[in-house]
Amino acid sequence: MRRLPPSALCALLLGTIPARAQEQYRGGDFPALPADSSLHVNTASVLFDRNLNTYNWIGRAAIDTTAAGGFHVGFLEQYLSNVIEFQGGGAQAIPKLQSGQENLALALRAPATGSVAGAFQWTAFSYSDNKGTGLNNVSSENVLGGAALTPWPWITLTPMAGYRWDAQAGIRDRGMSYMAEAVLPSLDADGYLLSGSARFRQDNLAPRSLLGDFAHMSAEKVFSAYARDSMDVGVNRNRHEFYDPADSMIESRTEQVFTFADRLDYNLDPTVTSSFFVSIYGRGLDKDLRNWNAVFPAPAPFNTHIDEFHLDSWAQAGYRSPDGRASAWVRLSYSERSEIHSAKEPGGASGALDSLWSQSNAQEHINDNTARHTQLSGAAVVPVSSSDRVELAGSVGILRYDTPSALNVEDRDELLVALTLSTWHRVSRTLDVGIVLGGSIDHLVYLLSERSANNNFNRVLRLSPRTIFRPSEGFTSINAFEVLANYTVYDFEQQLPSVKSFSYRQFAWLDSTAFDLTHRIGFDFFAYWRVYERGQLEWTQFREVLQNEANELTYAVQCRVAPAARTLFAVGVRYFGQTNYAYTQGVRRVDTFLNSIGPTCAIAWEPGAHSRLTFEGWYQRQRQPGGVSRSLASMTMNIVVTL
Repeated sequence: MRRLPPSALCALLLGTIPARAQEQYRGGDFPALPADSSLHVNTASVLFDRNLNTYNWIGRAAIDTTAAGGFHVGFLEQYLSNVIEFQGGGAQAIPKLQSGQENLALALRAPATGSVAGAFQWTAFSYSDNKGTGLNNVSSENVLGGAALTPWPWITLTPMAGYRWDAQAGIRDRGMSYMAEAVLPSLDADGYLLSGSARFRQDNLAPRSLLGDFAHMSAEKVFSAYARDSMDVGVNRNRHEFYDPADSMIESRTEQVFTFADRLDYNLDPTVTSSFFVSIYGRGLDKDLRNWNAVFPAPAPFNTHIDEFHLDSWAQAGYRSPDGRASAWVRLSYSERSEIHSAKEPGGASGALDSLWSQSNAQEHINDNTARHTQLSGAAVVPVSSSDRVELAGSVGILRYDTPSALNVEDRDELLVALTLSTWHRVSRTLDVGIVLGGSIDHLVYLLSERSANNNFNRVLRLSPRTIFRPSEGFTSINAFEVLANYTVYDFEQQLPSVKSFSYRQFAWLDSTAFDLTHRIGFDFFAYWRVYERGQLEWTQFREVLQNEANELTYAVQCRVAPAARTLFAVGVRYFGQTNYAYTQGVRRVDTFLNSIGPTCAIAWEPGAHSRLTFEGWYQRQRQPGGVSRSLASMTMNIVVTL
């Protein structure tokens, strides 16, 4: 047992855990290759990713265009596939785990007269999964036809009818589909800018019936150059039904949602702003079961209902100096969420049934809960001089979680206080230095004795100096150090021998350097060293008994070449090593050792302004505990074509 040094109090990271023993290179050690940050309207893309024995395919194609004469075409295709391949072979080999999902949608609109256009929609969905979770095989196809009516320039009505084919749990259904949509793109009513949309949708797939209705309206009003208000109101009603062939049951889930949100922005003057926000979310969910195709119908369990309520609100004031260098804001927020669970009363009169319903209803009410969260937060940026600035951010909040049922012992209160102070100093035109000091205190208190053994204080401290060095235009080096500590102390540790306080401490150093030899050739270097330890803690004496320790080291270097505009090739090598230590009666010994080394490569090519190909790959030879070695290859490829 040893006493913790004072420096251990400087630290961070609540819940940091040791790195996985099979950490793989994911291409994040070097500056990211150019990426498309927006979704274009007319695009086609394919992404392939292989990491160890996991393969992922993601495909997407989208077209949204209007040809001459007003003929409109909209098309969307999305495909996702995941395959997990087990190592080994032979007759007893575990089969591949794979899942796939595909969505297809086609929309056509052809003008007939000035205010009428023909409309057609085709959608298809398929999902397959052999992993044994959820729905294994599901498919659906829907065809709708109708007309788009524009009686006034500010509204469009689209009634449609068609047919739907459905397959679920090996059962095929089909039936009529009806849909009507209304869109209000924009309407100025006495200074209020209104927009909205609504839809009625029903699919009659006897014995199932599906619904998908919604209505949404938003209004915005600019009262002056200093005041603006915006409001959103919406209602939704959805019903989904699923087969359970094993019990000859159909499960119906009907959801009704109401949402309301309003935000008022008011500027006291050009430098001082204020905002007020409130939103309400109400949701009712009915879960109903009924017999289907049963020779001897079994009594269905009691249907259930859930009422949810969410309230979010905050008031905020902000300040920004005329030159933009100094700023500050403060926000007071309050949120509330509640759930009420119940069993629906059965129809008919039966004393035995009423008794069973009472038991089921009481069981459902065990899950009732209410959570109230109040928080005060804020931040400020203060320029001390032309080359120095100080940033301060913090928050204090309390959460109260209550459960009305005496059988639910999760009632608790939680207090969280967090504060971060950072300074930045421009030493010269080539060197910036910053220091980040942060800490938090989290006190969790369960109000009932059944869970009070989990009451604890969690204290987290962090100190992180960092530098940015730019001696020339083609050379940048970023260095960061971090010392962090996480101490979790249980309130009743002395009374409960099975509950032990613990500590987690870490030191880390990072270096990321990039320099260009010429405008076409450059090098990147990355290094990361991390040491962390975990042990049992005696808070009153501030001593710990170390249990385990780990030392990690990562090196990566690459050379990149740009032979032409919009083209980049990079090759390199990466090393990762991890040594884990265990403590026995205060003596440290090596527990496990893992290292891997291998080449990396990257390609980025834009053959034109409308297409791009990126590729990242890495191969490594990994030596695991016990001297076992294996080779691993991973890659990511992304192809994007913009029409």
